[in-house]
Amino acid sequence: MNKLLTLSFALALAAPVAALAQGSPQGLTQAQFDQLDTDKDGKISEAEYRRFMEGAFDKLDTDRNGTLNSAEAGTVLTSEQFTVVDRDRNGQLNRQEFLDQVMSDFHRQDQNQDGHLQP
Repeated sequence: MNKLLTLSFALALAAPVAALAQGSPQGLTQAQFDQLDTDKDGKISEAEYRRFMEGAFDKLDTDRNGTLNSAEAGTVLTSEQFTVVDRDRNGQLNRQEFLDQVMSDFHRQDQNQDGHLQP
């Protein structure tokens, strides 16, 4: 479920995250990897990934109210996925709920737990 959730966000927002969500930073093209590796050190840091996903949240939040309703998230999440991420069950995803999920996915992909994803 979590991999599908992240994959859904990724497919809607950017190809680089799609490869990461499928569990394989090695699946990124060089151009995709470079898009996430903003400091060009050859790896994607937790901070780089977080900044990218914060931007993704902002793009999804079309009414700019700081939350994602089911319509805003509906292009990237099924209703079941939305319910899983909506931890407080208020029918909206706040920024923290969104980031908690995607950062959990980052940590799961960080096999050696060094805070970086590498090709």
